[in-house]
Amino acid sequence: MSALGGLAIQLWEGPVSESSATEVLDISLFGGFLLRDHESRVIELTGQKDRALLGFLAVSPDTPFSRDKLAALLWGDSGDRQARDSLKQALLRLRRSFDRLSAKPLITNRQTVILDGAAVRVDVGAFERLLAAGDAAATEQAILLYRGDLLDGVLVRDPAFEDWLLVERQRLRQLATEAATRLMTGSLDAGRRDLAATAGRRLLSLDPLHEAACRTLMRIHADRGERAQALKVFETLRERLSQDLGVAPDGDTVALYHEVRRHRGNGSPAKDFVPGQDGGEESPTLPEPDVPSRSLPVKPSIAVLPFANIGGEPEQDYFADGLTEDIITDLSRVSALFVAARNSVFTFKGRAVEVREAARELNVGFILEGSVRKAAGRVRITAQLVDGATGGHLWAERYDRALDDIFALQDEIAESIVEVLKVKLLPEEHESIVSHATTNVDAYQYYLMGRSFYLRGIDMHSLRIAREMFAKAIEIDPRYARAYAALAVCESYLSMHLSMGDPEAEFASCLALSERALELDPDLAEAHAGKGLALYAAERYAEAAAAFRRAMELDPESFEAHFFYARNCRHQGRRQQAAELFERAAALRSSDYRSLGLFAEECQALGREADSRAALRRCLERVEAEVEAHPDNAGALAFGSAVLADLGQSERAEDWALRAVMIGPAEDCMVRYNVARTFALLGKLDPALDALEQAFGGAPVWQRRLAMWMKDDEDIDPLRGHSRFRALLRRLEAEIE
Repeated sequence: MSALGGLAIQLWEGPVSESSATEVLDISLFGGFLLRDHESRVIELTGQKDRALLGFLAVSPDTPFSRDKLAALLWGDSGDRQARDSLKQALLRLRRSFDRLSAKPLITNRQTVILDGAAVRVDVGAFERLLAAGDAAATEQAILLYRGDLLDGVLVRDPAFEDWLLVERQRLRQLATEAATRLMTGSLDAGRRDLAATAGRRLLSLDPLHEAACRTLMRIHADRGERAQALKVFETLRERLSQDLGVAPDGDTVALYHEVRRHRGNGSPAKDFVPGQDGGEESPTLPEPDVPSRSLPVKPSIAVLPFANIGGEPEQDYFADGLTEDIITDLSRVSALFVAARNSVFTFKGRAVEVREAARELNVGFILEGSVRKAAGRVRITAQLVDGATGGHLWAERYDRALDDIFALQDEIAESIVEVLKVKLLPEEHESIVSHATTNVDAYQYYLMGRSFYLRGIDMHSLRIAREMFAKAIEIDPRYARAYAALAVCESYLSMHLSMGDPEAEFASCLALSERALELDPDLAEAHAGKGLALYAAERYAEAAAAFRRAMELDPESFEAHFFYARNCRHQGRRQQAAELFERAAALRSSDYRSLGLFAEECQALGREADSRAALRRCLERVEAEVEAHPDNAGALAFGSAVLADLGQSERAEDWALRAVMIGPAEDCMVRYNVARTFALLGKLDPALDALEQAFGGAPVWQRRLAMWMKDDEDIDPLRGHSRFRALLRRLEAEIE
């Protein structure tokens, strides 16, 4: 057991009297909400506001809160009387949940509500008490308690509660990060290498790009003579920084890398390895790291960090992301300004990061950050421009406007940045900034909602919702080119994945949608990518390639153009080009698992075994994150099951495959096909063939496309000699024209 894990039994020690200990309630707030009685039985609270109310009280037990404050906190949009009645009903439900306890944790009267601290044990309180103790042992226990954000998954729309929760989450995450950092550095100074390594790993779980933690682990491995492991830590960091942010490790980390390379151990633990004092001979077996220059761009450079969603609801989350993207787009039109790409800045979403660190990682001179809240037909935006070198504020503004003013607000923010940075704005650039794809706020919101579902990955349920949202945006504004392009992509995906309808008619419809988008905006990269996908789906590969290349010319950072072009190349047998395009697509969208998985397949086909395995491991990290966020995503489960099988995790692979079949709609051919791949890799040939036969249950056009993909799919190889597989091929040959 690790040093941290070995102390788990002490975590709940606190000021609970012996007489009440048998009746104490355990309230866990980190990483979610969990309530257990004195016998560790879970007590279910079905209402989100009931959980929110108890969670709020549990953060500050023994504190009397007025009923008016609690009512305003959770029912602020209701009238005073209704809010008080709602609070009363919530308290009644909580009391009923505690009926079987002799000790009652809620103390109430007409004016106040108190959670009795002697009747509860709360992980947040234990966490803060342990940190206040200040010693290493207490800090060690505290960071183990922090299992995730406060009340993660508890969604309540009331602005007052959202504001409180946002502040508390940031405060507690910062405390956890600082505690892990102190424990790591203090343990290293005290010579407690094992504990320093454990703290470093915990710090990386909070921030996978924390370079100080990586350096600590490198030093500890080097001290132990584990030179290869130390270098692997560096390579993992470098790969993550490159893939997620497009930057290199900083100078201190690179210098340590060189010192470790020069340190030539004999297999036994090294003694007192000190960077800069080794002087050993250079190893000829390891290449120099490819570390790009960190010099700032010649022209002023800026990164727009994802605007914080103050509301915390999905409705506001998609809106905050859309606002961020549009400001990035507006600033990118200024030729005198370098703007960090969307895929780089969105890796900071949800991360607690210091502005100067973000500027260094993104290699820019300035950072724009802000927050947005949308409610009741109004939008409140705060924005501030910060000097990336000093952390000093150069400009800040707060806007509180009607939602109809959102486009004017975007223009004002972009133009304010241009003015503060004193860059030249050409007349055509100003015209481009103030022109918008739509001037209808309702259409804009439907488009942003649709895009938020589309970005969940190729999940049929999400794609269907996205399709309806894009169609609604077009209904509201029939000249909304971006909505036509997005709808074309959704329709193409659904046509390719589902064995329903008339594929030829569906492909023609997708092509018509993309052509309409191009009529409205001939230089819209998304429209060219959508046209390419429709042509690819119709097996018109040469025309599709031309459309993809045009999309990439217009937008070199278009994920769709790179990803779809890669698939097009694969069908044409151009495996090396497909690998390059899949790899680039994976870098452009750091959450996409499909591009990494398909890159791994291309590497395997090209004989690049090490690259394939590394890509599979990174792919698994991404698909695990998607499944954790959306457990009902059958497409992710099916795709991930094959990745797990490739990596030798047989039990998980089979479990994911079975879950995918149970969740996914019967007409989702790609779920069945990926499940067939998984069972084939696991040596379960009959279940694999069952799934494969189901996958080929669609129209002839769909069968032909899937058969072409299967021809070069090495995961299917275990089935090729089976009589049922040969019979399936004979049937396909007879049915497919």
